[in-house]
This record gives sequence, structure tokens and C-alpha cells, in this order.
Amino acid sequence: MKGYSLSRVAQYARYHYISQGKNYLSLLFTMFAMPAIIGIMARNMHDVPGVALAIYIFGAIGFAVRTTFSMRERSSKVREMTLPVSVEERMTFMFFNLAVAFPLACLITASLAIFVVYPFSYSREIGAAFEQLLVDGFLEWPIYIVVQIIASSSLLINLLARRNLFIAYLGAFAGVVAFFAITGRLVVLHIDRWAEDAMFMNIYVPEAVGITLFCLVPVIIYAFAYWALRRRQMKW
Repeated sequence: MKGYSLSRVAQYARYHYISQGKNYLSLLFTMFAMPAIIGIMARNMHDVPGVALAIYIFGAIGFAVRTTFSMRERSSKVREMTLPVSVEERMTFMFFNLAVAFPLACLITASLAIFVVYPFSYSREIGAAFEQLLVDGFLEWPIYIVVQIIASSSLLINLLARRNLFIAYLGAFAGVVAFFAITGRLVVLHIDRWAEDAMFMNIYVPEAVGITLFCLVPVIIYAFAYWALRRRQMKW
């Protein structure tokens, strides 16, 4: 396929959302219903932002599964691979779906939940609830980066896993736990020596460097996901 076309990206997005409409609707309904039900039960719309934030963080896994669902499902994966769309165009849509569409979907469903809970809430300060939702959640860029790290990692797992996604996620979770356990143990074993060395060293790391490295993490993982899509999309 020659060139790169945003028109084909848009056409693929239209096809994807139509073919996976029921799956996305069920996911969106869950994202709306959970904070709404908890808010109604507590009779407090200020409980909605906290639940919505948890969904925002961990819901990226479900959205990543939906993004690659048609590529993994036995009944649709053959048709999916014959679509006139390049790997780059497909990856563009995947990135848009997780980096743009997912946060917007979370924000919209959370806002609707606040409106639904409002008549049942003993607190009438709806503006404060929206401020809590935005200032403490969706407008905090570190939270967005964390969400994108989870989303990109989930996408990579979905692209690499051959059969059972549960086993793949379980293995990834075990690997993360093992990594932190080993590094934590190493820190404990060498903390005294490092503390002594630190007395003779004055290392300054600019804040901008730390922020840049933090923001590069999801970018690198998305790059690995692109590599995985190029190498393995025809082998499922």
C-alpha cells in the first residue's frame, strides 16, 4: 500500500467503532454506571470523581483489549487482516483510541454520572464536584502519563500474546512484582554503602530531565507496540 493517508485512518476508525459498537457500549455503560451507582448509594456526588479516577487509571486495560479485539477474535481476525490499511495507519488509530478517545470517554461518562447523582445528593455544589473531577484527576498531567503507561503496556501485551490474554497479563503482573521485589531487595542490601558514598557525592538531576524521562516511558512502549504489530500481526 502506497503512502500514508489520514483518510484511511478515519475510515478504519469508522469500521472499527461500528464493528465493535456493542463491546464499546457495554464498556462505556460500565464506566458510567459504577460511579453513578456508588454516588447514589452514598447520596454524595463528590464520591463520583474518586470512582471515575480509578476507572480512568485501570479502565485503560479494557480499552486496550477492545482496541485489538477484532484482530484476535477467531471470527473476525482474517477479515481484519485483509482491510486496506497499512500498519502505520492502524497504529495511528490505536494510539488515538487510547491517548485521546479513552480519556474523553472517561470524562464524558464521569460528567454524566455527576448529573445523574445530583438529584440524590445531599450536597448541592455541583460545580465543586466538577472541579474535583478535573483539577484532581483529568487535568493532572502525571495521572495522564500513568494512564498512558498502563494503556501502552496493555496494548503491547495484547499484540504479543498469542492465545490466552489472562495468562499474558498474569505473567506481566508477576514480572513487575518480581522486578520491584528484586530491586527493593538490592536497595536494602546496599543502602548502607550507598549512604556512605552519597556523603561524598553531590549529584543534581534537573527536574526537567526527570519529567522528560517520565513522559518518554509511554512513548517507548508505544514504539515497541508498533514493532510488535509489524512483526506479528499476521501470525495470530
